[in-house]
Amino acid sequence: MRIGLIFLGFFAFSMAMAQDSRHVCGVSAADQLTYNERLVQNLATVTANESVSDRSGAQYVPIYFHLVANSSGTGRVRESRVLEQLCALNAAYEPVGIQFYMVSHPTFGLFDKTINNDNVYYNQDNTFLMQAKKHPNAINYYITDVAASGNNSPGLVLAYYTPTNDWIVSRRDQINGNANNSTIPHETGHFFSLQHPFLGWESSATGFVPSSAGWPIAPVIAPDGVPTERQNGTNCTTAADKICDTGPDYKFAFSQSDCSPYDRGAKDPLGVLVDPNENNTMSYFDACSLYVFTPLQSAAMLADLNSPARNFLDNTYVPPGTITTPSDLLVSPANGSTVPFYNAVNLEWKAVTNATNYLVEIDIVPSFATGLIKTYVANTNSLLVTDLDPNDTYYWRVKPFNYSDGCANLYSRNFKVNSTPTNTIEVEGLDAWQVSPNPSNGDFARILAKSTETFEANVYMLDATGRIVMDMPSVQFVEGQNSIELTLSGLANGFYFVVIDNGTAKDLRKLIIAR
Repeated sequence: MRIGLIFLGFFAFSMAMAQDSRHVCGVSAADQLTYNERLVQNLATVTANESVSDRSGAQYVPIYFHLVANSSGTGRVRESRVLEQLCALNAAYEPVGIQFYMVSHPTFGLFDKTINNDNVYYNQDNTFLMQAKKHPNAINYYITDVAASGNNSPGLVLAYYTPTNDWIVSRRDQINGNANNSTIPHETGHFFSLQHPFLGWESSATGFVPSSAGWPIAPVIAPDGVPTERQNGTNCTTAADKICDTGPDYKFAFSQSDCSPYDRGAKDPLGVLVDPNENNTMSYFDACSLYVFTPLQSAAMLADLNSPARNFLDNTYVPPGTITTPSDLLVSPANGSTVPFYNAVNLEWKAVTNATNYLVEIDIVPSFATGLIKTYVANTNSLLVTDLDPNDTYYWRVKPFNYSDGCANLYSRNFKVNSTPTNTIEVEGLDAWQVSPNPSNGDFARILAKSTETFEANVYMLDATGRIVMDMPSVQFVEGQNSIELTLSGLANGFYFVVIDNGTAKDLRKLIIAR
């Protein structure tokens, strides 16, 4: 595949630096022409069968994200950004009648975090590794630091679709939920056979501008050998992108830095002033408040989705429903509280309707922006965290999600940890012990302990905040087997610690009450 190079200038610079940058993709005219026949067939299908454009119900498409890191294992895009991107992608394609859902890989899980390779992260020379990780039944998105084909100089691209490998590569700074960032929606349009409205002008560094030869009359044939589209639409089925409801565009975005109506005076080969669609998702205009696909673009993508070329995409997914996050989502630890042990902190939140998973993030700053952030994906409404450092304050937040809905709000709290680990010094004479049944669904549980000698100890239970909720002082442990009953009546469902403390040492076990 050849990457179309976008030469550096004031426009390219502004796009590279802006968080909500307008898309500049690396798909060349030659790349797009490799699937030209498929697009033509899709448009013929639309003409022959108008039902293909019926968007009364969404069609669901599986997608898979590869979160690529460098060879040291750092620089990977965060899962929270991917969920935001899922939300934005579905918003962009809702008018089309297509919705996307994340699918789990049987080996690599819901998010592929197994690629730690400079020749994928900084370029995509290692296509063998990328192919080995590719999900066979989904659209594959590889999120890297640089979107390139081995040599990105002297140009710069934000993302690209490769027809040869049928996957999408995007820079990690383009993965976010910003409504006017069309990078991923644009590349996904290429996946579904769409071309640039300015097809044929990709190799031009500036597009058609007053300094171009023949100005203001555009040439009959664009620089890359594609017929130039006329304003009256008389050659719209054979020129440029072959989509008749997108206006002529000769890469005009490079002559202005925003989404304002184009008024530079360019004319088509017949001498008629042209009027491009500035906010079209497949164009390049920057900073539009909303990017859209035209009805014919939408119909062509639906035709492609339902074509034999896309039979590998499973469309039987049934979404569980929209997620609404309650403002009192987080349960424990209480905000600002100190937990009893730094290496066994139980985080608990409310179960949320339609959520199948929960993204949990923990960091030492409330912005959750350090390189020390810890990320977990849980499928229940609690998580035992065992890898925190002592004597620190941590901020934590939870995002409920399911495979097709990453839009739920995040809510955060903080807690402090002390210097006490869960196991300090082994209690002398205590050989082995456990709490049974665990989880307990009744009002009683038992400590089953084996002792090498007789000793006396206090037995008590702590809730997740460190509060003593049951206390049994001066319990006698005898040499041999011991069975000590714990009364759980009056205790709510949740996570607890059972502690054996002889005054000089203590040991503990986790107990879950789930009636």
